[in-house]
Amino acid sequence: MRRFVQVAVLGAVAFAFMYVDFPIPPFPPFLKYDPSDVPALIATFALGPSAGISVEVIKALLIQLLRSGTVGGPFGVFMNLLAGVTLTGAAGVYYLIDHTRPGAIKALVLGVLAMTGVMILANLALTPTFFGIPRPQVVALVLPALLPFNIVKGTVTSLLTYVVYKRVRVYLYEWIGDRTAW
Repeated sequence: MRRFVQVAVLGAVAFAFMYVDFPIPPFPPFLKYDPSDVPALIATFALGPSAGISVEVIKALLIQLLRSGTVGGPFGVFMNLLAGVTLTGAAGVYYLIDHTRPGAIKALVLGVLAMTGVMILANLALTPTFFGIPRPQVVALVLPALLPFNIVKGTVTSLLTYVVYKRVRVYLYEWIGDRTAW
């Protein structure tokens, strides 16, 4: 039961972090960074990939239910969910295999690369359909905007997670109480 509460709390924190969004120059203003994937990555490393993905789903549901006027509407929420699930899922699965400090770094790098690749493909496939932007215009945004933005977003999120995780994990473990579950 405590694990469910932890996931729910981290999902709520991730939702709150969505309000700390800002554009990163020189990228287009609709590409904004927010640290909302940090709680999901913390859940992934502490509780496993399914917990991190659950945090992302909770965040997306709260966005859809409580945050009106979200840029991109439901499509933006879906793309944010897809990016977060890819990042946390890839990093979490690798971290299960190599549960060490170097393994965590490799997991974060793998997560960033996976997220970047999936988001480029998703933008190429879905943006023309949902926003009516011609595919050549989306293709023209890949190298100058989409690729570097996703790498920067993933890298900043990974660095924040790496710095914060060691300080937070002790509290998560104590909250569970049963260390044999880890």
